[in-house]
Amino acid sequence: MQDVKNALIKRLSLFTPEYPVYDEAVEQGMEQPCFFVLLLESSQAREIDRRYKRFHPFDVHYFPDPDAPALREACEQMAERLYSEIEYIRGAEGGYRGTGMRHEIVDGVLHFFVQYNFHILREREPEIKMQTMTERSWIK
Repeated sequence: MQDVKNALIKRLSLFTPEYPVYDEAVEQGMEQPCFFVLLLESSQAREIDRRYKRFHPFDVHYFPDPDAPALREACEQMAERLYSEIEYIRGAEGGYRGTGMRHEIVDGVLHFFVQYNFHILREREPEIKMQTMTERSWIK
C-alpha cells in the first residue's frame, strides 16, 4: 500500500517539480499551488486459492494559486494533465495502472479520484508431511 502511495507522490513530483506534494495533513505553512495525496478506504477481495485483489482509491487534491484570476480554469487544466500523467505509475514493487479516474472541483480545489488495483499472492503454508508409516501385507 505504501509503495503505491510513494509511487503516486513521486510521479506528481516529477511532472510538476515546482509544486510541493503533501501526503499528510498540513496545519500551517502549506505553499500553494500544491498537491495533497489522500488514500481513501482500501479493500481486499479474495479470489482463487492464495490470490487476492487489493483496491487502493486515492483523492489527489490540487490547490491552485489563490492569486490566480480563474481558479476553476486552473483546476480544469490540471485535471486534463492528471488524466494522462498519473494513469501509469512505477513503484519499487512494480508498475500500477490507474482506473476509475474522475474529477470534481469543490470550493476552488480540484479533487482528482484514481484507483490503483493489483493482485497479491500469499505464501503457501507448509504442508504437514507424514513422519513414519508401518505397512503390513499378506497373501491369501
